[in-house]
Amino acid sequence: MSKQNITLCIDLGGTHCSSILINRREERVVEGSYFRGDVNSNASRQEILSQIEHVIHKTLSKYKISPSEMIVSCPGPFDYQNGISLMDGMNKYQDLLNYNLKDHFSDILGINSGYIHFYNDATAFLLGEIYCRKIQRQCVVGLTLGTGLGSSIYENGKVRDLNYGSASFAGGIAEDFISTRGMLAHLQGLFGEVSVDNIKKLVDEESLARERKEVFDFLSRNLSLFIKRYIVPLSPDLIVIGGSIAKAHMYFYKSLNIPQGQNIEIASFDERNLFLGLTFIPEHP
Repeated sequence: MSKQNITLCIDLGGTHCSSILINRREERVVEGSYFRGDVNSNASRQEILSQIEHVIHKTLSKYKISPSEMIVSCPGPFDYQNGISLMDGMNKYQDLLNYNLKDHFSDILGINSGYIHFYNDATAFLLGEIYCRKIQRQCVVGLTLGTGLGSSIYENGKVRDLNYGSASFAGGIAEDFISTRGMLAHLQGLFGEVSVDNIKKLVDEESLARERKEVFDFLSRNLSLFIKRYIVPLSPDLIVIGGSIAKAHMYFYKSLNIPQGQNIEIASFDERNLFLGLTFIPEHP
């Protein structure tokens, strides 16, 4: 297996890091190379980098060679061309602000910085869905629901970040409502202090059935309004909803009030698609 045929792919989320090797010649993931680990995005820079590197080294330890290329999916704000974090006041990765991750990865992995590429996580998600569904000729909008609200569009063979999480919405911005923090803030406003700090707990614990119904009704209402106001006017052939919150789609998907005729689907939730889409859809910038 030639070094030149191997790409290291990283997905850095608000609470996790995952990594995998892609065999470019055979257009497949390298078996046994996928690893995922938790990342405390509110920790110190040193701790964050250590947690990311731990996952990467687990992937690389499977083989005696180093990849010649690296692709990184991560949230914004971010200088994707130069690999510098611009996340400030985002409740995640504050200690990476203005830090050059491209140079860091180049130093620790020995990969030429010119072969290290960064992409917005919402863009990466959409490319993965385009790849697995084989719909490169369609116009598709991807929405990711999680610690934030990601939005991107694929049309005319190009993908771009819409950044609609920062769009004006209900006296604030969309991400204030359609995100983990927005949902938990809604709960707190209704019930006062609640012993819930993540959506997974709401889903898993039956004792929280009342809170779960209220918070997903809240999400459904706001997501419906957001889609009508910002996404439907783009006339997409398909809207794909992903992200960690979308894994609980059984609590809100059927309640979405979407104009008749607008196709909307839940994501594949196969992270390999994200990595393959980043690597093999040739039209992306």
